[in-house]
Amino acid sequence: MHEMTHQKVRADEKWGAVQMTAERIDMLYNIVKYSTYENKDTLLGILSKWKAGDFRTADEDHNALWRLQDGTIGKATGILSEEEEQEFIEKTFKNKKDEDENE
Repeated sequence: MHEMTHQKVRADEKWGAVQMTAERIDMLYNIVKYSTYENKDTLLGILSKWKAGDFRTADEDHNALWRLQDGTIGKATGILSEEEEQEFIEKTFKNKKDEDENE
């Protein structure tokens, strides 16, 4: 979940990225819903917003996940514009898709 937020947030450093898709959000929601994770309520709260298409607090969501992982570098400082997000997606995931197709 943390790496999924990287396509939505502004941060000085981002390590790793997983493309945020509706299918992936649904899958994670169901995994967490039926889990016994220590932070289940926090995770479900974030995933519920995402399922509804609400990313207005993606930076706060990132930082909550980041804190759960004891983050010290790469705190989110805002949300990317739609154009910036699209650029991140194309730069980060298009190259990955091309690599996967060439294997």
